[in-house]
Amino acid sequence: MVYRAGMTFEPRGMVEQREAFGFHSSLLRPASGVEPTDHRYRAAMVQHLMARRIREGLRLRGMNVTSFVQTIGDVPGLSADRVRRMLRGETSATFADLAFWSSEFPAVAKEIAKYVDHWTKPTEPAPQNP
Repeated sequence: MVYRAGMTFEPRGMVEQREAFGFHSSLLRPASGVEPTDHRYRAAMVQHLMARRIREGLRLRGMNVTSFVQTIGDVPGLSADRVRRMLRGETSATFADLAFWSSEFPAVAKEIAKYVDHWTKPTEPAPQNP
């Protein structure tokens, strides 16, 4: 089910290939019945791009989610379990997640800004990542 209540939805439920969420290097195709302009799909793609950049940043630091969370100490809302679910698109990211992860990995903010910018330019295709 795409909608549960109000704006609550599972981000990876918005895409055709759920298992690619947070891993694939480009935007994912919308799930059947979901339009690319759907606000839920767009939010899911913001989270997908964020997750991919977080994974890349952790890898470059030689860390995984568990070691990162242990290193940073007690940050409210940043348990290893929740971060893993967010990276897989099983739970929604928040603005606080975006702010935190953008501070850790500036590429998160840069890539998301680039993606969001195309929303106001309907004649241009969404940017694809190499």
